[in-house]
Amino acid sequence: MDSNNFNIPPITPHISQSEMETMKEINRSINNHNNQVNRAINNQVNRKNEAIDSTNFLADVQRSNLASEFAKHLLSQIRRFDSELDTDHEVGMKLVSFGQSITFHVDSIGFYNPSLVVFVGLTEDSNRVELIQHTSQINFLLLALPKLQPDQPKRSIGFFPISD
Repeated sequence: MDSNNFNIPPITPHISQSEMETMKEINRSINNHNNQVNRAINNQVNRKNEAIDSTNFLADVQRSNLASEFAKHLLSQIRRFDSELDTDHEVGMKLVSFGQSITFHVDSIGFYNPSLVVFVGLTEDSNRVELIQHTSQINFLLLALPKLQPDQPKRSIGFFPISD
């Protein structure tokens, strides 16, 4: 026998109007709860993303304040100054601290991260000097000094990374 030959009416459950309203209210309540949960999850994700952005920003600021970055900027300024000098002069530095001053010819600049910069050079008497300063204390005057060895080519200022 073929089941298509029977004429069976669909079964329709009988739900009262009040039961229907209760079911609608339950659905609204579930939807409202789901929306609140989704908002809470989105807020939490946003807070985490903001925390990550803040951490990345602070890391960038910290990296930009390293002595290595500071030394690179100093070297760039010293090289610019050097490029404006004639062949009879080289870059010198004059440092004034505690009422005393020292002038020396700069050979190279280095650094110790996170905050120390090193200047290496020669005094007017050809004595080797090495100045180590904290980045917050660096304050000097660039000078055009006559070359220590007039018959030699002008010395270029180097950069040596001491440590990262």
